[in-house]
Amino acid sequence: MSNKERKPRSFFGKMIVFILAVLAVIGVVAMALSIANSYVNPKDFIWTTVFGLAFWVILIYNVVVFLLLLLMWSNKIWISVVALLIAIPGISKSFSFGSKVKSDCGIRIMSYNLHNFQHFDAEIDKEQCANQMMDLVREQAPDILCCQEFGWYKSGVSRQQCIEDFAKSVGFQYNYYNRKNNYGGNVIFSKYPLTKVADDSGFGKGNTYGVMVSVDAGERGKFHVANVHLLSYMITDREIDILTNTSELQNTNDTIGKTVLHKLSYAFQRRSDELQSVLNGMPPVSGPIIICGDFNEPPLSYNYRQMQKAGFVDTFTKVGFGIKPTYAGKIPLLRIDYIWSNDGVKPLAFERHRFKASDHYPIMLDFEISKQM
Repeated sequence: MSNKERKPRSFFGKMIVFILAVLAVIGVVAMALSIANSYVNPKDFIWTTVFGLAFWVILIYNVVVFLLLLLMWSNKIWISVVALLIAIPGISKSFSFGSKVKSDCGIRIMSYNLHNFQHFDAEIDKEQCANQMMDLVREQAPDILCCQEFGWYKSGVSRQQCIEDFAKSVGFQYNYYNRKNNYGGNVIFSKYPLTKVADDSGFGKGNTYGVMVSVDAGERGKFHVANVHLLSYMITDREIDILTNTSELQNTNDTIGKTVLHKLSYAFQRRSDELQSVLNGMPPVSGPIIICGDFNEPPLSYNYRQMQKAGFVDTFTKVGFGIKPTYAGKIPLLRIDYIWSNDGVKPLAFERHRFKASDHYPIMLDFEISKQM
């Protein structure tokens, strides 16, 4: 039906289209800020970080507005189309259409934030939680395991003893962590021999945000692995519950909202410095490098782009499929754990296991070495 043949809209219909058009404009602005966040250092301007963190919410919002304008058969739908076109770079980072590659000589690496063995079910103690995690590791049989927040899980036993017990229980002959600067409990377990990087590199002497080793996998090749944990948001489940309950938030006089914004601001700015410390601390090595861990950053973040600029590839976008959020807490659709690689590594398959114990899900990459050290 042409515009001439179409019946004129009623006043009520015109008002609905006008409201939807305004909502569509808001959606365009929000989506543009979300995409722009990758290019804005939070130390220079902090407010785009909220939009980058909320990419999926903003995308769903724009899709809903698009469908409503389509239902109203309004020519204002072009505004929502613009928003969806702007979203394409964010979708490419947040949703993967990759496929697995078969290989007989792949190496498997798993990255897992153990949350200091604090199970999401408060009735399960730390030792029980550790045993569940050990069962998972034995089942998936990674050649290398990078743990963050590896704490004590036996009373009266040192962390070093817990590390040795964990390694023995799941069949890892080698392990490494920095005893002096061990922020976040970064531990690397391996079935292959490990050698720590040179003491004069950032990882060797003072980098408290990660550990790095060289791995000798025999005929399968040699490569470097870094295990990183950047500062968390430090937002509690209680604060999330209040923020999602409008009446309760009003009863707190919005103090919780201000506290959360302050935490977000501090964390984003601090992680910008931490990542620079990680990248500047990289030893002058050539050949295959894998950097994995809990970065606490969404794909539409400044730090994500800095990793790409440094020559690293988010392996999930190459051989993963779907959205695969890695945060298991109360904030949905957050992918903040990564396995990065340089061009010396050939990704084969990426998996995220919905194993609910920690507040993170474990992620795993099968890969081959394409360039020798």
